[in-house]
Amino acid sequence: MSKFNNGSANDLKHWQVRIFSTVWITYFAYYLCRYNMSMVSRNMREAFSWDEFQMGIVFSSLLLMYAVGQFVNGQLADRFGSRLIASLGVVGSVSMNIAVFLVILLMSPETTNPRTILLLVVIFWGANGFFQAMGWTPMVRIMAHWFSSKNRGKVMGFMGTCYQFGAAFSWFLAFFIVTYYAQKMGGDWRVAFLVPAGLFAVVGVIFFVFIRNAPEDVGLPTIEADDHSEIGHVGKRQRTIVQNIARTLKNPYIWIVALTFFLLDMNRYGFVNWLPEFLAESGESIGVEDFGFKEVMKRIIHPLAGSAGAISAGWATDRFFNGRRAPVIALLLTLLGICSIVFPYLDPGNTGLVIFILAVIGFCTYGPHILMVGHAAQDFGKKSGAAGAAGFIDGMGYIGASLAGWGAGVMKIRYGYEFTFVLFGLAAILGALLVCLIWKAGPKTHTVD
Repeated sequence: MSKFNNGSANDLKHWQVRIFSTVWITYFAYYLCRYNMSMVSRNMREAFSWDEFQMGIVFSSLLLMYAVGQFVNGQLADRFGSRLIASLGVVGSVSMNIAVFLVILLMSPETTNPRTILLLVVIFWGANGFFQAMGWTPMVRIMAHWFSSKNRGKVMGFMGTCYQFGAAFSWFLAFFIVTYYAQKMGGDWRVAFLVPAGLFAVVGVIFFVFIRNAPEDVGLPTIEADDHSEIGHVGKRQRTIVQNIARTLKNPYIWIVALTFFLLDMNRYGFVNWLPEFLAESGESIGVEDFGFKEVMKRIIHPLAGSAGAISAGWATDRFFNGRRAPVIALLLTLLGICSIVFPYLDPGNTGLVIFILAVIGFCTYGPHILMVGHAAQDFGKKSGAAGAAGFIDGMGYIGASLAGWGAGVMKIRYGYEFTFVLFGLAAILGALLVCLIWKAGPKTHTVD
């Protein structure tokens, strides 16, 4: 840890609060323009006569392009800085949400072939996925530069709550629009794409004004040089993108985490993509009267409970395992798998039990999630490669997540929801077994340079 005098220590604390809060609210807002699609998917299918397979293609377009974007944008953030890349992501995602809004507003099945509408939505929603991938990896890099590895479990745990709350609020906002606003107030459900875009644009301006890439940008000393490669490169030429990629791909720890994340995201996006439709099909048709506490909680408890999981998981790794992430990941993924298998067999009329199981599923999803794409990316990628490592891990995850789009749509049509959710559960259990291969690895584990 660098030595600070009293003045610079106070300045550092002020800047850390500013950086943390700016990163938190910005990535919270990123989710406003990503999770809205699943909540309006039923309206989309009814409006354009699409089946689950076609809707699944829309989901997968974002997820596949998000995966591509993670592999690319993580390296770009390491090379060109987080502030620039994340700001470009805001501009692009806002633009693509507006583009989808205009397509579904101005085109109708009576005047345009529904397949043409589907193609345009797939193109724009896929592009949205690429721009969305400019969000997380730059944030991981910013946090790695502004906060010490000694407090990484706690800090990244709290930072990870941003996308759980962002997901919950995105679902709440979209659910409000497609029920109360559209049916009670006479509004148009299509603004579920326009309203989030407006909110995200405002936050994007705040981010660009308030964020800085590293303490050195404001005249403060480096927080720490956390491995020998960091020390060896201070004052020297930055690694090239090719060197950063090679460094990431040579690291066996990152590969194990990435493959485990692949399996976790199959489960995670199985619920993200299909939970709203499953709840709608297992109960009565959604109407104004359904915009009540219980129905809202069914739809937002998954990410909401995940915030507690993110905080608890990060704390547990520091408190009980000296920064080792694998034991906590394995335990939570096992419980996630069991609950996912049980979930579709619950009595939908037992609202309390449904909400409880969904809360456990959310807790056990986002705890391991932040440990892998946040903590582990920083542990094994170090500061100079944190964004690249996070991008590789997250990119592998979203390849798995894409299978929960069109693939899950096919499974639902052929075998029903029960079989599909059982597959999601088995993926989580397999991930628990895989991560045990790095059971003893931690922040001080030697990594490949």
